[in-house]
Amino acid sequence: MRARDCWTNGNQPGCLRTDVIPEHVDRWYETPYSHQASIGVQRQIRDTMAFETNVVYTGGRGEPFQQNLNLSYNPATGANYPYTDISRRPVSQFGRIQQTKFMGWSNYQGWESSFTKRMSQRWQATATYTLSPFKDARAVPMFYEIVDGWLAREPLGFDVAADMGGDYTLAATDQRHRAVVNGIWDAGLGFQLSGLYFYGSGLRYSTTAGADRRDRGVTGEDRLRADGTIMPRNNLVGLPVHRLDLRVQKRFGLGGNRSLDGIFEVFNVFNRANYGSYTTNEANRGFG
Repeated sequence: MRARDCWTNGNQPGCLRTDVIPEHVDRWYETPYSHQASIGVQRQIRDTMAFETNVVYTGGRGEPFQQNLNLSYNPATGANYPYTDISRRPVSQFGRIQQTKFMGWSNYQGWESSFTKRMSQRWQATATYTLSPFKDARAVPMFYEIVDGWLAREPLGFDVAADMGGDYTLAATDQRHRAVVNGIWDAGLGFQLSGLYFYGSGLRYSTTAGADRRDRGVTGEDRLRADGTIMPRNNLVGLPVHRLDLRVQKRFGLGGNRSLDGIFEVFNVFNRANYGSYTTNEANRGFG
């Protein structure tokens, strides 16, 4: 097998090209990090109640994504030359060179508020609400080649198509609204009623057009449609989630310091269909 390797036998016709899969170690690796900042106020209301509100920012940097390095790019189209065109590969002796890059970034901005009423007069409650956009992007591709036995890279020097990288948009998992309310009521005679209501607006999901029409040799953000248009990033928004959970608890005294609790719980009381996953391939009839 080694004798037929393209690197060994001088790239002769019919030689075998090695794929570097699942990934090639990034020689430019830097530890991912984030910038974080927040500002807020708290207010005590009487003896048992409090309100808090905060504005929060988190900026992720050096975030990972995968890329086939063995591609070159056409300045006329801003897209890669087909991976199957071996003459265009920067390292023609190899097949795919898949590498985890640490050149992505994201920004989270949130307004987070809460109201708390501590146990008094036989009841307590907490309510929270978050309003937050979350955006991210991956870096535009670069040109890679082997120089003196080392992997080298340099900027392309021209703009690339939107689906190649640098498309800073709302991220997968972006959820604009989230609210939670829970409370406990001591009904007396050993009975306690508690409940939790959760609401979340639809999450965004990473979507694809269903085929590697750019011929990049790897799957991932395949957003080029058959008609030549580019599918927007993460353009599938799921349905909102509503859930109400209830619990009834009864304490039975057994004498002395002993007691026995009986608990009856119901989850998703109204049996609402809350979907946690979707078909994200636009070419599939079940898309969305």
